[in-house]
Amino acid sequence: MQDNEAAKLKKILGERIKYFRKKQGLSQTQLAEIVNIEMKSLSRIESGHNYPQCENLVAIARALKVAPWQLYFDETEKDLEMMKQEVINALEDKDKIFPLYQYLAYLR
Repeated sequence: MQDNEAAKLKKILGERIKYFRKKQGLSQTQLAEIVNIEMKSLSRIESGHNYPQCENLVAIARALKVAPWQLYFDETEKDLEMMKQEVINALEDKDKIFPLYQYLAYLR
């Protein structure tokens, strides 16, 4: 991943964590305590400067009552029909079928 793509991903992730944190009515201090990380670390994650360790990402998602993937994707940006068409298009790509299947198996 190129540096600018990594920076963009960190920024999106931080914004989504902040969005869901506020939606749950939690302060940074409260979420940091629940997840057992320093408040300064959470602040740097939310501002897009740091990327959380995998274990912390899962703990953050759990504390915010969302699936980890929801921290990367804003489902309100697309309507249902558009998402459905993207899934259908992805199924036409042989290279995407197995990863999609693995993800569906993970959800069960």
